[in-house]
Amino acid sequence: MDQYVQDAMKKWEVPGLAIAVVKDGETVLARGYGVCEIGSNRAVTKDTVFSIASCTKPFTAASVGMLVDEGKVIWDDPVKKHLPSFEVSDSYVSQHVTLRDLLCHRTGLVRGDLLFVKGDLEREEILRRVKFFGQAAPFRAKFSYNNVMYGVLGEVVERESGATWEQFVTERIFKPLDLDSTTVTRTTVPAERLAIRHRRYDGRVLPFRKPIRDDLIAPAGAIHSTVVDMAQWLKFHLREGDHKGQQLLKPRTVREMHALHQSIPIMGRADGSVYDAKVAGTGLGWFIRDYRGRKVVQHGGGWGADTALLPEEGLAIVVLSNLDHNLLVSMLVYDVIDAYLVGPERAWAKADKWDHWLAIGGPDHMERSRNDQWAQLDKARVSGTKPSLPLQKYSGRYESDLYGSLKVRDDAGRLSVQFGDHAVELSHWQNDMFYGRAVVEPFLDWLVKFQVRNDNSVSRLEIVHVGWKDPDERHVFSRAE
Repeated sequence: MDQYVQDAMKKWEVPGLAIAVVKDGETVLARGYGVCEIGSNRAVTKDTVFSIASCTKPFTAASVGMLVDEGKVIWDDPVKKHLPSFEVSDSYVSQHVTLRDLLCHRTGLVRGDLLFVKGDLEREEILRRVKFFGQAAPFRAKFSYNNVMYGVLGEVVERESGATWEQFVTERIFKPLDLDSTTVTRTTVPAERLAIRHRRYDGRVLPFRKPIRDDLIAPAGAIHSTVVDMAQWLKFHLREGDHKGQQLLKPRTVREMHALHQSIPIMGRADGSVYDAKVAGTGLGWFIRDYRGRKVVQHGGGWGADTALLPEEGLAIVVLSNLDHNLLVSMLVYDVIDAYLVGPERAWAKADKWDHWLAIGGPDHMERSRNDQWAQLDKARVSGTKPSLPLQKYSGRYESDLYGSLKVRDDAGRLSVQFGDHAVELSHWQNDMFYGRAVVEPFLDWLVKFQVRNDNSVSRLEIVHVGWKDPDERHVFSRAE
């Protein structure tokens, strides 16, 4: 397996990766590969600390579960019962949305990720602006992933326990489970043990240039850990809440978390692969699916992490890496499952398998999405047009109830946009539209459309995200000055 992993890391351009496997209560593998940072000689080991990103969410769900066990909350409590000030745009949703709805992502609310990605709004202000969240889909009609709602769950934990979310997970989960290398903030990790996040910039994998503040929405993705510690966490789930004879979560509560609560429709295909689920959905803080006739309880992290449990097999796998948005971590999870279910020769034969995973999560798949959308826009682009106004007429401050302020400047005949911690120059696209390259992410561009009134004043602008495959809202900012 060592050579297989190393070959795959080269193909996926992953600088560093660690993996641990649990079988029948024992950690049977814990190993590191590659380097903590490109250009350094700091080797990844089983004790290297990585961001686990959204693999944090099951910790938040477990925190709520502990409060359920204590009788302080019920899964189906309305959020308002614990946070009376909680409010979203739809008054019915505000009154009726429950903790279970938030945990299994069925609110239908827009994602609103730019609230914390923006970087200049503190946690309290982010949660205050939740009242401007509109519906991307009808309430409880479909799975709709939402990071910010996990921030709301963290507030519920604080309100009902008297401890901040950070204190709660540290005292009630990390310490009892002996997760000595696990933390809610990377600032406490010794530099020599920290795996640096990387992203692909214009075809090159480089250290992340502008880290996003994960403390702003910590219950959704702030935890950093090692594969050794994460193996202990997964054992805890396989033992249904028991750790060394101490029942930290009731077995019924763990089963509730691992049950399917919101289904995700699967459109079967005759040409589907073994990786295509027949049944899939969300549990409470977890994703649930089938694979080779077994139930898989899983959660990934967009910064290059994946965890999975097969309760029937007493099997669990964690893979952590330092390249954002790669699915090598997921392929390796299924490779290990296959090694136990069908044998390693079949599991690790590359054949068409690598083509499958490279297509959906290879090193360039995020760039590919952006480039495909750009090509469609370029096809419809009208050449030879000019802005209808002098550039200084577009400059000024623009406001969104949800996202706050955005500034457009005219700097020596070039427009630029400032959005929180992010700034980029805009180039003319067509008419009153301008294009910004890599505004927030290396693969996320903006097409900025200005709306000009009959009196030649600008009333508002709208941002189209180029590279974001599933838009769930219109990003409109009104002219403020």
